[in-house]
Amino acid sequence: MNTVHHARAISGVDEVWAILGGFHLAKAKDEEIQQTVGEIKQCRPRLIVPSHCTGFKAMCQFAMQMPDEFLPGVVGATYLF
Repeated sequence: MNTVHHARAISGVDEVWAILGGFHLAKAKDEEIQQTVGEIKQCRPRLIVPSHCTGFKAMCQFAMQMPDEFLPGVVGATYLF
């Protein structure tokens, strides 16, 4: 979320189309995962693509709580906006 907040601040754009990347939640506790999922849901991104260091538990939470926005981050994928 720090990166999303920073991007909003420097761009002056509040709308979040997509959040892609590793979210560094692989070793996070359930409470931290849920807090992050909740904050990302509030941004209302059209696409959420967690990868590598997000961790399996967090990826599952994104998939369950944001099924319409969720895509697993995989090498070689192309995203069109």
